[in-house]
Order: sequence, then structure tokens, then C-alpha cells
Amino acid sequence: MTSPDLPGEVARFTAETESLLRACFDNVPGPSVESHGDRVVVKIPPIVLTGGGQELAELHVVQRFCLDSTEQYLAVDQSVFKLNAIIDRTPVFRYDYDRQARSKPSSHLQVHAHRGALSHLLSQAGHTKPHELAALHFPTGGARFRPCLEDVAEFLIRDFRLDARQGWERAVHEGRERWRRLQLRATVRDMPRDAAEVLTGLGYQITRPADGDPHDSAKALHNW
Repeated sequence: MTSPDLPGEVARFTAETESLLRACFDNVPGPSVESHGDRVVVKIPPIVLTGGGQELAELHVVQRFCLDSTEQYLAVDQSVFKLNAIIDRTPVFRYDYDRQARSKPSSHLQVHAHRGALSHLLSQAGHTKPHELAALHFPTGGARFRPCLEDVAEFLIRDFRLDARQGWERAVHEGRERWRRLQLRATVRDMPRDAAEVLTGLGYQITRPADGDPHDSAKALHNW
């Protein structure tokens, strides 16, 4: 298989992201695209979100792309989906992904808040930042099963009750289906023997490679 056109693949992914956000929210700025060697960074300027007739929050979306280890598929190298409060520009929460992470889960959620019982627990456990809930990185499924931007958008609309455009549900459902199908394909490449077993159980006839089963991806199976 030939290597994909990285700028072209990034442009396609960026167009899908912009289309989703414009289907969900008003006044979505156009993205900026920057190349840094073998990485491409896409930033959506802060999207002002409203509720009850007021500007309440800003959604920040930043994604960095590269080719995967086989140089055959586009991969997300890093991503940040962050919500800031308008009143003081402080973060409320952020979903982070870093495929090269070592000291924290590659996919995680940080919540910027304070709660007495949790602070007490962390203090007693010897945590270096017991009063900062944002110091905890809640795992969210690793590279393959992490939340997508569609999940964050629906969370903001349903739970935060922020204003949304008419018909946002369809855009979210279509984008989520596209994301999960891509992740499924990547997971099959990571664990082909398991995929073959499941398909065989469903009645498919599977022909294994002449040189034996490909190795499972230890990174996909074990990384935090």
C-alpha cells in the first residue's frame, strides 16, 4: 500500500471537523493549519458558546496529525478539546489525547474543580497537588476507544444545556458513526486474530496469511 497524502488526509479530516462544529454551534471560526516537519497542527479558534441569551463558554479544539507507524494511515498524534468559562477564562474541563504519553493515560479527562472530600483523600494519600482536581488524569479508553469530538459536542448540548443549531443530532450521529468505524478498522489491524475469530464465529470464511498470523499490537493492548 502506498503512503497516503498527509496534507490531503488532514484537509479531509479538518473539513469533517469543521462541518460537525458548524452543524452544532453558531459562529464557528475557520481553522488554521500549520505544518511542523512530519506533523500537521489544526486549530479551531475559540468557539463562543451561549445559553440563556448570554455568552457562557469557549470551546477550544486543537489536533495534531501524523502518519501511523506503518506510514499507511493518518493518525492523531495529539488532540485537545477544552471548555473555558467566559467569566474568568478559566478551564472547566479538557479531553486530552497524546499517543506518545508515558507518565499519564494517553487519553484522559481533566476536570478543573474543587471538592473537599476528594482533596482530603488526595492529601492523606500524599498527592503533591491535593487541592487541584485537574491534577488527576481520568483514563478514557486509550487510543482506540477514546471519546470523539462528537461526544464532547453532545455533552455540551445535552448536559450543559448550551445553545445548539437545529439538526445538530444528525451531524453528531453521522460523525460518531464515521469515527467509530475508523477506530474499529484500526483495532482490527491491532488485533487481527481476535477479529478473525469473531468473523469466523459469525459464519465468514477467513483465510490466514501464508506466513502466519500478524502479531498483535502490544502498544494498543497495554498502553494506559
